[in-house]
Amino acid sequence: MNVIVIGAGIAGLSAAHHLKQAGIDATVLEARDRIGGRVWTNRDFADIPVEFGAELIHGRGAEVNTWRWVRKLGLRTWHWNKLDDSMIRTESGEWLTMGEARAQSAELDVTRSWQLGDAPEPRDNEDLGSYLRRIGFSPAQMRYAQRSFANAEGDDMRFLNAKSHAHLFHDSDANEDYSDHRILDGYYAYTSQLAAGLDIHLNCAVSHIDWSHGLRAHTASGEIYCADVAVITLPLAVLQAARVRFAPILPAVKNEALAGLQMGPVLKLVYLFDAPILDPKIGAIYAAGCPPMWWSPSLGRQGGSVVWTAFATGDYARELLELGEAAALEKSLATLREEIDQPDLRASKSRWVAWNYDEFALGGYSVCLPGHYAARDKLAQPTPPLYWAGEASAPHHMAATVHGAYHTGQRAAQEIIAEAGA
Repeated sequence: MNVIVIGAGIAGLSAAHHLKQAGIDATVLEARDRIGGRVWTNRDFADIPVEFGAELIHGRGAEVNTWRWVRKLGLRTWHWNKLDDSMIRTESGEWLTMGEARAQSAELDVTRSWQLGDAPEPRDNEDLGSYLRRIGFSPAQMRYAQRSFANAEGDDMRFLNAKSHAHLFHDSDANEDYSDHRILDGYYAYTSQLAAGLDIHLNCAVSHIDWSHGLRAHTASGEIYCADVAVITLPLAVLQAARVRFAPILPAVKNEALAGLQMGPVLKLVYLFDAPILDPKIGAIYAAGCPPMWWSPSLGRQGGSVVWTAFATGDYARELLELGEAAALEKSLATLREEIDQPDLRASKSRWVAWNYDEFALGGYSVCLPGHYAARDKLAQPTPPLYWAGEASAPHHMAATVHGAYHTGQRAAQEIIAEAGA
């Protein structure tokens, strides 16, 4: 059996890797001039690897497959202790560690621990904001939830299916399984090894897939790749924009899936400073302004240059994107100056990474819309000879993560392996 894998992001690399292990040939077609997709480690911006895309390993649980590769490759990681090395600007204007703020405010603590007690289960047609208001969240809690939680989830609460987040509502943020870690060597150290030995064709943008009789993938440059089956790992927004045409058209279940998911804007603004700007023990800031989230991959550095990254999604990102790159970088730096009370702070280098302007992504990562709880399962459903992978097709508790994308690639490979052995 011959297989084409569309996309060399984590899902595509995972699918091809697992197929290769099973002795099945797979050719990976990648539109970019690099592997990784929305995982993009830059090694030129600073003297440390800087992630322009996905940055953290979310969780240490057995299902977080990234850890198997970290251990196998001997990669170094840093634990983001959100309680002790993060600062937050509270509603009252105080500048506290997250631990201090949570101890001081039970309202804030709930928005971080999600210990909601006997609160009713969310409904499928309920957005997260409506659900939280229904169970009694105050306006202050809603603002905390928007800037510290929904911003990380990828869009505003009105676009987030509350039921798809129900798995979080009885787990503690202190649970180690929900910790965050950074690969100090950069995610590229992982993706390059995952890609080792695979047949990957870069600068190979697929424009048309004919799956009427057998399977033929046509590229923008006129090449045709033939195979028995294909694994489609295109980002959600690329599928929705019909950047790749399918003949015949996709079955109804795929259109139902695409209608139930959204890829919000995700913006990273990265700054290089010639010297540390805060106590080296402070690794992150939950700001009151826009952008609301900052972190530093240079945590612990006592001298020399440091990197700080601002992260904005949803309406925060929309506000900044309207300004354009230069004005957005200046506005964001003004927010940082105000938060840390350094009005003369200047960056020696800065850059924004606007994922919704990326022609091969068109957005950051997927969210499940209210009323469409089954959308991810529908997107994942095989439609031979087409098999489906990518973070948008991951289970809700794994979506929008690197390990979720890997999981979907492995799943698609297993579906093909099972079909080949039938």
